Amino acid sequence: MTVLIRYGDSLIGSLCRDMAAVRQHWRRLKEQGATCRDDHLRLRLGREIRRLEQRRLELQRQARALMRLPLRDPLGAAFLLELTSRPLAA
Repeated sequence: MTVLIRYGDSLIGSLCRDMAAVRQHWRRLKEQGATCRDDHLRLRLGREIRRLEQRRLELQRQARALMRLPLRDPLGAAFLLELTSRPLAA
């Protein structure tokens, strides 16, 4: 018996928005790091950038897990996987 997940659409949308926020935050940190003159602050910005990369990888793992489920609309999960597969630097 195949069970369709009916509430995945809002979950996938939420994860896509989370990925967009990660990218936006990453861009701001890179801009701030480029003009930063304080070594301690630059180290903190670097740690935050690494934390965002870890979040991207976690979202990617979640997207792969969603792809294995019998979703009503697998295109949303594929889109999330595509978003999370792109490096933040791009």
